[in-house]
This record gives sequence, C-alpha cells and structure tokens, in this order.
Amino acid sequence: MDYSFGAWIKRRRRALDLTQQELARRLGCSSSLIFKIESDQRRPSRQIAELLAQHLEIPLDERELFLRVARQQKGIDELDAIPALTTPPPAADTSRSITRLPVPVTSLMGREHELRTIVQQLQDPACRLMTLTGPGGVGKTRLALEVAHRMQEELGQMTGFVALAGTGAPEFIVPAIADGLGFAFSGTAELKRQLFNFLREKDILLVLDNLEHLLDGIELLDELLAHAAHVKVLATSREQLNLRAEWTFEVQGLPVPSAGTPADLLSNSAVAFFMERARQVKASFSPSEDDAQAIARICQLVDGLPLGLELAATWVRTLSCPEIEMEIRRSLDFLSTAKRDIPERHRSLQAVFAYSWDLLSEAERNALKKLSIFQGGFQREAAAYVAEADLSMLAILMGKSFIRRSESGRYTQHELVRQYARRRLADDPQQELSAMDRHSAYYLRLWGSRENEMKGPMQWETARELGTDIDNFRAAWDRAIARGEIASISECLRTLLLVFDLRGWHTEALERLETLHQRAGEDPEGPYAVLRGLALAFQGWFYFRGGQLHEASERLEQGTSILRAAGDAMALGETLAMYGPVLTSLGEGDRAIAIASESLKVARLTGDPWHFAYALMMQAGILAGRGRLDEAYESAREALTRLREHGDIRLTVVTLNTLGFIALQLARYTEARRFLQESLSLVSASDDPWNVGTAFGNLGIVELAQGNAMEAQDTLQESISIFKDLGMMGDVAFYLAYLGDAYALHGDQENAERHWLEAIRNAREIQSQPNVLANLIRLSHARAERGDPVSLYAVALLVLDHPASWQDSRNRAAALRAELDATLNPDQIEAARQRAKRMSLEAFLEELISPPRERG
Repeated sequence: MDYSFGAWIKRRRRALDLTQQELARRLGCSSSLIFKIESDQRRPSRQIAELLAQHLEIPLDERELFLRVARQQKGIDELDAIPALTTPPPAADTSRSITRLPVPVTSLMGREHELRTIVQQLQDPACRLMTLTGPGGVGKTRLALEVAHRMQEELGQMTGFVALAGTGAPEFIVPAIADGLGFAFSGTAELKRQLFNFLREKDILLVLDNLEHLLDGIELLDELLAHAAHVKVLATSREQLNLRAEWTFEVQGLPVPSAGTPADLLSNSAVAFFMERARQVKASFSPSEDDAQAIARICQLVDGLPLGLELAATWVRTLSCPEIEMEIRRSLDFLSTAKRDIPERHRSLQAVFAYSWDLLSEAERNALKKLSIFQGGFQREAAAYVAEADLSMLAILMGKSFIRRSESGRYTQHELVRQYARRRLADDPQQELSAMDRHSAYYLRLWGSRENEMKGPMQWETARELGTDIDNFRAAWDRAIARGEIASISECLRTLLLVFDLRGWHTEALERLETLHQRAGEDPEGPYAVLRGLALAFQGWFYFRGGQLHEASERLEQGTSILRAAGDAMALGETLAMYGPVLTSLGEGDRAIAIASESLKVARLTGDPWHFAYALMMQAGILAGRGRLDEAYESAREALTRLREHGDIRLTVVTLNTLGFIALQLARYTEARRFLQESLSLVSASDDPWNVGTAFGNLGIVELAQGNAMEAQDTLQESISIFKDLGMMGDVAFYLAYLGDAYALHGDQENAERHWLEAIRNAREIQSQPNVLANLIRLSHARAERGDPVSLYAVALLVLDHPASWQDSRNRAAALRAELDATLNPDQIEAARQRAKRMSLEAFLEELISPPRERG
C-alpha cells in the first residue's frame, strides 16, 4: 500500500465521492493546491489541515492526530488509527469534468460512425481544434455533446460545454466561456488574461457551440491554444473558422432510405429518428406500409436533417404520413429558390418552417414572432410580458417543437427557428417596434428591481440569474440608448454596477457607461445631470478596478462636480465613497480621508443604512492605509455590524479581511486570525476568488508575525497561486513581499531577495508604485550590510517622502535610516539627501536591482 500522506488524502476524498474541484470549493482554496497535496508536492498549512479534517470527516477524537501527521510531527503510519471510509463502487470517471455537461433529453441515432471518427481524431495530439460544420438543424450540437460525454465517460477526459448561440458579439466570447466553465472573474486584470491563466494547466476538451456569428473575433481561439497547451476545442459552426490549427468534420443529414420493404425502411436511421419523434407526440403511432413509404420520402425531402424530421413528425397527431409528405412537397415547390448564395439544404428546410408556420393559428404566429426578439432564451414571466404568451401558449409551441424548456424552467428556441420567426416579425414594422420596446422595458425594469437583492444574502445567486439573461439585457440597454430613452436606464444603473463588478466585466461596463454618458448630454444642469454624473463616477470605479488610476480620478472628479451641483445626496454619497480609495492609491491620503468623512456625512443624511455601511467600510480601508489604525478598527467594526444586519455577504467578507489586516497591524494576532477565518467560511473561491486570496494572504502575514515561517510560506503561496490564476499582479506583488519576509525569517536570504525582485518586476509591469516601494525598501534593508550605505540611505529617504508609500513601507524606511544614521558622517548623509532629490524611482530601481556585473 502507498503510505504517503497525499495518497491517504486522495483515498479519503474518493471514499467521500468528492472531486478535487469540489473539495477545493469546500475548503475555499484552489484545486491546484489539492492536486499538490495529493501528489505530495506540498504539505497543507495549519488552516488548510484543519479544513481538511472537517471536510474529510475525520472523527473529532482523531483530528489532533491528523493535524500532527499533516504537519509532519507524526509518521504517516499513525493514520491507521483513523477509521477508514467505504470507497464507493468503481464508476465512470466523471471526477475530471470541470462542469456538468447538459444531459440530452433524446437519444442519438445513426451517428456511431461519426462518433468514432471524431473521438479518434481528437485523440491525435496534432488535433487541437476541430470544427463540426454543416447547415443549421443538422445536429452539430447534439453530436458534439455526445462526443464530450463519450470522451468523459470512456476516456476520463475533463470536459466543458459553452453555448454561444445567444452571445451577441465577439467581445463577449470570453465572458461566455467563463460562465460556461463556472469561472468567476475578479480584480483588475484583463478578462482574457484571467481566463487564459485559469485554463493554462488544464487538460480539457472545451466544446464551443454555435460560433458562426462570431467569426470576426475567432482569432481568440488561436491565442487560447497558444497559451493553454493542454486545451482542445471542439467547435460547431455553419462554416469553417479558417484558422491554421483547425481540423474540420462536415456533419451531414442522417442517411436517407431508398425504395425497399417496410422492414428495410424501418432499419434506416433517418426513418428510425422520425419514428421515435412521432411516438413522443403520439404514443400509439404504428405506421402502415403506405406510411412507411411516405416517411421514406419525407426523409428524402428534408435531406435527412434532424430538425426537419422532428418538425415533420409533430404533425402525426392530425395528419397521416402521406398527407405530411404532400404538404411538405407542396411547400417545397412553392418556397424553393435558385439563388446561389442560399445553401441547398436551407432551401428545403425553409419549406418545413413555412409549412409548420402556415398551420399555426394567428395567435400562435404572433406569439412565436414576438418570442424571436429574445436572445439566449427567456423565462416564463418574460414571455408573458414581451410576447403576451401565457403558459398554455408556451405549451402549444413546445408541443410543435418551436420552443424547448430546460430542466431549470428556462425556454429556448433553436436558432434557425428563431431566425425564421424574426424575419416574419420584421415583415410587420409596427409589431416589431412594439415587441422591441416591450423587451427593452422588461429587462431594464427587471435589473432595476434586483438592486436590493444584489446588496443582500442572495447576491451571488442573483448575479448568476441575471447573468443568464445578459444578452437580453445588452439588447435592452442598446435599444434604450439608440432611442434616447435615458430615463429608463436610471432604474437599472446601480444593478449594472453591482453585477458587472461582481462578475469582473469591467471593460464592458466602461463601454456601456460611456454610451450613457454621451447620450445624457453635456449640460451639467440638464434633465439627466444626475444620470450623467453617476455614469462618470461609475466609470471611475471600473477604471480603478482595472488599475487605471488617473482615468479613475478624472471621471470621479467630473462625476462628483456634477452631482454636487445637482444636489442629489444619495448619488453624491455613493460617488464620494468610491473616490476615497482612488485618492489613496494616488498618494493623496489627506484628501482621501476628507472625502471619506464627507461621504459618511452625506450617507448619514440620506438615512440609507446600506450606503452608510458602505461608506464606513471604505473609510476603514483608507484610514488603515494612512496608519490611523485605531480609527480604522472602529470604523470597520461598525461597518461589519451594519453589513451583517443588512445581509450583504460580499461586503461583510471585504470588511472582515480589512479588520484582519488592521488587527494584524495592531499585533492582535488571535483576533486577526478569527476575522480572516470567518471570511473564508463565508465565501468560496469559485464565487469570490479575490476575497479568498486576500484572506489566505493576510493569514500568511499573521503566521509570519508570530514567527511561523513555514506556515506563512504555505499560506502565502496559496494566496499568490489564486491571484496568479486571476492575473492580478498587484496582489501578487503585495503578497510576494511577505513571502520574501517568510524566507528571510527562515534564514534563506537568497530566496527572500528572489521573491522581492519578482514582486518588483510584477509591480513595475502594472505601474503599481506602492508595491514597487514596499519591495524596494525590503531589498535595500536586506542589503544594508553589503550595499553602498549612501545609496541605501537615499532609498530610505525616497520611500519616506514618496506620496504613494504605504505606512508599513515608511516604517521600514525609517528603521533603515535609523540604522544608517549611526554609521554615516554628516557629509555622507547630505550626499544621500542630494541623491534622493535628483534621482527618480526608476533610476534607483535600475541601480539597486540590476545584477552586480551590470553595475560594474
């Protein structure tokens, strides 16, 4: 038996029928950490070991033994004392599935040859991107889904499925893939970089369904394949992607029967497909010899296309098969076209649509036309308002295969059906305009009505729910902007801020707010002044989240000025609360404190409890950055109490992390640990990786402050791993500084300096001066005994006087200056002062961090 600790953990996890991803989610850590623990590349930190004991169901009386083994204080053989769990029976290895694949509601017929061929080609290492091409309705999606299930169940392949039919433009491909994989964006890094970092080490088959309308941005797949060496893509599209890495497989209609006996005909896959769908409609359906021949001809007329067969089969309740054949043939003759730019199969499929359309009642046609306005599906309530389609109408359209209903209760249309109905809607401009207006009004009001939920305990669930309708919201927003209906947008503006910030959609938020800003006009005293002021302020916040500090300050200054003149206290209070952190990051600490105080005063006047708690939370962070720790602590504690009362989990977690950091600075280590562990218990890495990474990082600093170098290294490395996956180099640089401190405490000066240098490189790349200064002073202090004392003294003065320095950096600089004061004479100190005045931060960096051979 393998008696390694990692192997024991793996057996225990499997006995509980947990995947690595599920265990990581429960612990609030990255799945890469679980992999490293199980492969004996890393031992868990004390916090992770305690969480493992809880979620691996270690008996309470054996947990101390488990923790001692985990921390290598006892041998692995001691774990024999812990009662074993029964391992579940062997099953298909679905533990590698990154998401649950959609479960088909119908069987796949007549595709075994295609399945074998596609699976075989995807197993070829040279095949990184395969596109299933073919006309709409040919079954590309169903075949791709079956391939993914087959490879998952028989080969243990990790798989993910992303539906792109409702994705409106190429720039939304990255958010759609992230949503399909359950990956949450967070922080300041570009969304594409975050997604690529997430996929970089994953061995996954990624199914991207319905790409034909997104070809203008398809080069993204080339970048993805270059960045993530183990990813394979199986795409579906009506036309080739025309990428160098692309392998193509043309999906054709099911083989159609030729003349023969009824027994021969019924063995044909297209006929069998028709029969199965017909029996779903009419359980007693039993074809006669005449019916069998007519079915064969129907299969030929629609060229074996599954969608055509399915639509034709819906009519067996009211028509005989020869009558169905006759009507389809008549419609084909009528609707056929000789235009060369219309695919041959689409010419015959149009007849199926036309025939089905002609047999609908006027009410059914109107409902279907108006339902075509939806993008990416819709809920029952939306159908009732926008299309005036009640539940009975939806049931009728489902029965005729025009719409489908998922297990979640969401309705969707096959894209070809939607496009056909959409063209019919366009034939009636008045009805089209009315449907578009109702659609826009519905989704803008829907988002506006969910603002309070986005501030309460259901915020993540609400954000996910609203995210499923993001394409409908985008269309509604664009419609309102195009028609100049600015007032209707005011209802949902704050929800946009909350949802887009939580989901990490910063770039799109900036673009949408800019269109609003332009439409709202330039008049600071006009009817839309408040809306324009909020649009500018919210832009400032999203610029801040993207690390663009000067743009953030400019927009927030403009927004604040407009809102002061407009006299809207609520909007002004929101803007001021956002402005404070931006000013702090720019080194304008005193002004930031003044702004934070004003935001609190305004929030108190409005009487809105959430905004007052929000202002308190923001003020706490600003005060902590300025070293006013006792005031910061009191502000954060009050914010925490109020946010808990309100039920805003995300801001509660942010405040707990802030309190943990403040308590750490006050040397209240037990209290700091309690705050940070509570924050980890409230949120998972899949929902909010930024806060999870922050909590782990701050716990690492607590371990460091208490002299636990090894525990600090483990916890800080977990934090840094999360932030690297997110592409958040500012946070990486921040915690790399403390990781260097942990190595220095352990006596490993070489590794300490290596991490500080890496942090400086990361911070310089994103132009984060506070992080550069924090690591520069550490490096200088470490070299105090062997470096040029005049240069090091000048560095200390630079950090002390630089407006972007954190208080901790200033404290370290003061300590270095005090040490050097005892060794330098007055002339040397004056020389250092002159160097600090004339040299830039970049010049000091080049001098200090360049290798010795370059410094001469």
